[in-house]
Amino acid sequence: MISPDEPRKLYRIMDFTKVVQIFESETLYFANPSVWDDPYEQMLKHPMDHAIFAQCWGRLSISDAMWRIYSRNGMGVRIATTPTKLRATIKESTKIRGLKYRLKPVQYKSKLTLDREAKKIETDLKATYTVARAVDMLYMKRDAFRHETEWRAAIYSASEDRTTPKSGIAIPVDPHFLIENIMLDPRAPGELIDAFKFYFEKKLRFAGNVSRSALYKTPKTITVNGEEISIDML
Repeated sequence: MISPDEPRKLYRIMDFTKVVQIFESETLYFANPSVWDDPYEQMLKHPMDHAIFAQCWGRLSISDAMWRIYSRNGMGVRIATTPTKLRATIKESTKIRGLKYRLKPVQYKSKLTLDREAKKIETDLKATYTVARAVDMLYMKRDAFRHETEWRAAIYSASEDRTTPKSGIAIPVDPHFLIENIMLDPRAPGELIDAFKFYFEKKLRFAGNVSRSALYKTPKTITVNGEEISIDML
């Protein structure tokens, strides 16, 4: 059942080459949390942590912070989908391979609260170990990351070998079904925008809209004429 709080769209900013890879390989990559920067993502060590892979999407369509973090030198590309399409894609691909998945929003908490929740998870796992309870830890982050407005997709691949851990796995997808539109970095120069649009529309035959973000579009100037009468207050 779809939650009434579920967003209409989900967004992900990636390097241009990574987005092209989705189209050309027709796969979606999920990383093991051990390769992420946030040490809290690796806080919980458990018997199947090598077999869990995830990727991050966001609810905000426009975010200065996300462009600055995830788009280097104007090379970032924002892809958009819906929770329904993402869920259907992951469900179909994981079912074929016998994998389990979860798609839910991340909850943001103070460091103190997160530490307390982590202790609860530790207690529960020591009493009865389940992968589902261990994965709960991946759906909590510190308030410092609240700007991400994250929805996280996680996959559990029980057949993974702990002696040969993987940094990530890829699942098959139809990118033309999954991706609804593409937005380009608002800071990118015009020639780069033109080149990216050409590649997506002509080379990859993407039928959705491809455009530059209007985040930094210059607004219409407001001009006011008049004489100052009083400067008692500012």
